[in-house]
Amino acid sequence: MRSAVTFAAHLAFVLAALFGGASAASAQTETRYGGSYSNGYNAARTEALTRPCFGVLLDAQLKTCHGKYYKPYNRYGYYGSKWSATINCDTARQAYVEDVVRRMRPGGVLKLIARNRSCVASLMINQSLTIVGESGDSRLPVLVAPDGESCLRINPQASKVILKNMLIASRRGGQSACIYSSGSEVTLQNSTVRYEGDSAAVHVSGGRLNLLSSFVVAKTRTVAIAVNSAQLYAEQAGVTSTAGGVYAVLSGDSQMSGVTVQQLADWRGFERGAGAVGMEVKLDSGDSILSMDDMRIEFFASALSLSGGGEALLSRSLIDFSEHGVTSSLNRLRVVDNKILSNEIAINIEDGTGFIGGNQIARIRTAGILASSRGEIRAVDNLIDPSNEPCPKLQWGNLDPAQRTCTPWYKGSEFDIPADATRQYMFADYWPRLLVASK
Repeated sequence: MRSAVTFAAHLAFVLAALFGGASAASAQTETRYGGSYSNGYNAARTEALTRPCFGVLLDAQLKTCHGKYYKPYNRYGYYGSKWSATINCDTARQAYVEDVVRRMRPGGVLKLIARNRSCVASLMINQSLTIVGESGDSRLPVLVAPDGESCLRINPQASKVILKNMLIASRRGGQSACIYSSGSEVTLQNSTVRYEGDSAAVHVSGGRLNLLSSFVVAKTRTVAIAVNSAQLYAEQAGVTSTAGGVYAVLSGDSQMSGVTVQQLADWRGFERGAGAVGMEVKLDSGDSILSMDDMRIEFFASALSLSGGGEALLSRSLIDFSEHGVTSSLNRLRVVDNKILSNEIAINIEDGTGFIGGNQIARIRTAGILASSRGEIRAVDNLIDPSNEPCPKLQWGNLDPAQRTCTPWYKGSEFDIPADATRQYMFADYWPRLLVASK
């Protein structure tokens, strides 16, 4: 009804203007200055009134008389749409990043640009999201958590979250992890997490954690990465910690390739850093498989501890500067073509069966390959070089006497160790180099 009234009013106005102009065509209109308007002026005036609003004659409800509306530019960032947004951290006001994340639609892309200043925010992510970082300095974090809060908390509603080309920092984390995820798949791609606090830098409960060309650097009292009832996939990644490296209770199959796990030197020699474990992994089912290839685990009292059901493979890896190399109570463990330099015991099979072959073992004082009463070992082609002690003094457990051999004196322990494997870093000095950020 209202649209009909509006249409009738506009129609009456236009008709009055047209007929009024026609009736005055034979007369001259005087002006206040004594002049007069011609007939052409009246016609032009009528056309000027009707042309901008001529659309109302066709569709009074949809057509309007004003120009196109342009949304004003926001200096803190802009919305291309709710699917994508860009934020300039140099000018972003407080809580602006949180507001943008809350409005993003599932599957959206958020870009954070930090030229001179980091974005300070604690993000609650409830939908699938990709966050891409761009920094003007390799040591300038794109995202910094407020004191005592997490950098990101990822809820189960967010099925997949990708963090790409980012340096994320938590400088006073306290009891909060920098990244906490529950029931989601979290991917760190070409990113670094630097954490100072009492908890794990990255804590994943359920779901899956992917580390792709990324680093986790933690000054913590516990571990750098904690994974509970989840899957773990890591490729060309680094985990460094002042205490423990990785604690994981894995469900399903997991894989690690080209990963370095190292203890930082800050607390080395102190009670707090003593007894730390590089990787403590539990497989929660008998059909779980963990594959570890081209690993480097250094400077931990116990390098690798495996327990639970399932099977695991450790191949082409280096374990150095440890008291105990590999300790396992899995159903089945294969240790193939590794270099293990441990002071006490290199490989200890406490339970299950160990298939051990082609390994180079050195520096040991107690045992190179040891099997307890519940463990069984099948070993072949291993080179064992004790530390200044004759081979007969070593412990062997129930290892087949035919395999109780050591490296001949003329071969020694001059293994091919990477040149940088002997360097232990301090937390403040360790800044791993990322790949060039891709657009």
